[in-house]
Amino acid sequence: MRFLKCASICLGLSALIASAYVVKKGDTLWDISGEFLNDPFAWPDLWENNRHIQDPHWIYPGDSINLGDGIKDDGNRLPKTRPCEAAVADSNLPKNIQAVGCDERDARKGDFENMLGNLRDKDKKQKRKKAADAYFYQKRPEPKIFNGYYQILAPEIYTIDSLKKDKRFFSIRSGEKKEPIIHIPESEIVVGIGRKTDTNVKKGDLVEILDARAIEVPTNKDKSFDRFALVRLSGYAKITAVGDSLSRAKIVQSFREIKTDHSKARLKQPLDILNVSGYTAVPEVKLEEMAMIRYTMDPMLLIGSYAYVLVDKGAEDGYNTGDAIAIWEEDNSDAGLPPRLLGRGVIARATNKECTVLVREVYSNSRHIKLGHKVSVTHQANLAQ
Repeated sequence: MRFLKCASICLGLSALIASAYVVKKGDTLWDISGEFLNDPFAWPDLWENNRHIQDPHWIYPGDSINLGDGIKDDGNRLPKTRPCEAAVADSNLPKNIQAVGCDERDARKGDFENMLGNLRDKDKKQKRKKAADAYFYQKRPEPKIFNGYYQILAPEIYTIDSLKKDKRFFSIRSGEKKEPIIHIPESEIVVGIGRKTDTNVKKGDLVEILDARAIEVPTNKDKSFDRFALVRLSGYAKITAVGDSLSRAKIVQSFREIKTDHSKARLKQPLDILNVSGYTAVPEVKLEEMAMIRYTMDPMLLIGSYAYVLVDKGAEDGYNTGDAIAIWEEDNSDAGLPPRLLGRGVIARATNKECTVLVREVYSNSRHIKLGHKVSVTHQANLAQ
């Protein structure tokens, strides 16, 4: 009985060894096909029979190659057969599925032709793939709504000179007998506009109260900075009395702290509020085409949900008001790794060369959104006519 068991095991091992080959250093499927199948051009069949090999250009010493039934005892190759046609179906497999690896839904099948190449070249260093520079977005739902207040409250960026020369802006100071540190609704202010400076001004007109501050924005080229004026809407006031060069007004609404020592005022400006009816998904993006966060409006430089950030691309590059965006962090540890998704938002206001983004979602408490992180458009806004 022992002899029969040993004989059976030896015969099984002999059959296994006869149909298998262990890869040595320098081997390629091209060489193995030429040596054992007498046809180096038959290497795709050899690869198809060895489903554990993901990439035919990369086999490693110690790998086991199943040569199949393609050789006879005398070393001559049998007539070429298609592996899937020759395979015997397992009775446990679903109907119309011939064998493992022959299913049309097989994950590797779609890449079969794309991965074919010239295996005669043994210099595998030339076969390394270039790191991909295009990334596909995960399918995520489009923004549910674009609120008009996103536009109204979005900060504006001016050069220092352009703000000084813009005649729409005028002075503002407290009109209270005892000036408060922070003005609130029902507080009185005095604005630098009157009949002699603007003949159209009248009682009841609304005045925008704007927080205006000088900021330094890092440039893209080096460690220098560009100086800008950051202007944000703080509230509205209604003119109650008009003089020759000054007018009194009462604050009727505030969106943030109103400090008159660094505020400007202007008559309420018409704003074309967007009506976004839906979104068109953008399927992919190239890393080099992404924009970059240049500035954050938060004084603590911590970018969270419902924070505004300044991005260095605008309408000229396809970054338009209403579009949905994603914020990415590059992984410098390996150029082949795709960037990490940190959050999402919408473009609240766009000029030709830059835009202001409202961050809507932040996905990580440990990975903060910072200056220099990448921004790309994921959904283009469809505007109602």
